[in-house]
Amino acid sequence: MSRKKNAAMVTTGILIGMTIAGPAAHAAAEYLKAYPSANQFYLDGEPVQMEAYAINGNNYVKLRDIGEAVGFNVYWDNENHCVQVESDKPYTGQSPLPAADLDTVRAEMVERINDVRMQHGAQFLQIDDRLMAAAQKCADSHYRSEEHTSELQSPTTISYAVCSSDLNHGYPSGFGSNLTVFTGCGVEHVAAQAVENWVNSSGHLKTMIAPDADSIGVGVARDNGVTYCYMFVGKPGTVNPYA
Repeated sequence: MSRKKNAAMVTTGILIGMTIAGPAAHAAAEYLKAYPSANQFYLDGEPVQMEAYAINGNNYVKLRDIGEAVGFNVYWDNENHCVQVESDKPYTGQSPLPAADLDTVRAEMVERINDVRMQHGAQFLQIDDRLMAAAQKCADSHYRSEEHTSELQSPTTISYAVCSSDLNHGYPSGFGSNLTVFTGCGVEHVAAQAVENWVNSSGHLKTMIAPDADSIGVGVARDNGVTYCYMFVGKPGTVNPYA
């Protein structure tokens, strides 16, 4: 039986508060007492560690813990005030990045990049829709550099070197590009974290404040708890291979 089918067999209990007076209240309190469960849990015949509580003879575990062990995503949907279960997505405990939030993050990233450029005496960069589309395409494809290999576990990602070669083939003076990949960051902090990572790396900073750049495009994607941020700075006469 598959892990997801096993997950479907898990019973979820909901305790509803009751107001009871007299001896019945004491009986109800005893009935609803929770004790740490001493039972061992198994997944596909292998023991797994889960925090569980025994209530009236039944074992209760967190749905998040089941999702993480079995391999489906569970998260709190703040907009709709409900728990969402994505049976076809790996566990991250995070909601997908809505399109509106993505646009906000990308706009903030461009603003922060231009702030850094102003501090270094470089000209303000105008947003180029073609570069924005190209950067987003790379971010969505999860391009990465060799030094990020240990941070990412997805075998489907494509190397940063391949991406750079693809972009610059035939356009050797047309693009400067930065990539940063990180985990454990809320959506509201993504832009700040990405730009901070680039500022703290001399090579990435040099690309970001290139004096001959005149346009910019950025891309952001989040998948399986990992955030991918990409930046292109275009130079005069740039020809976009994705156009």
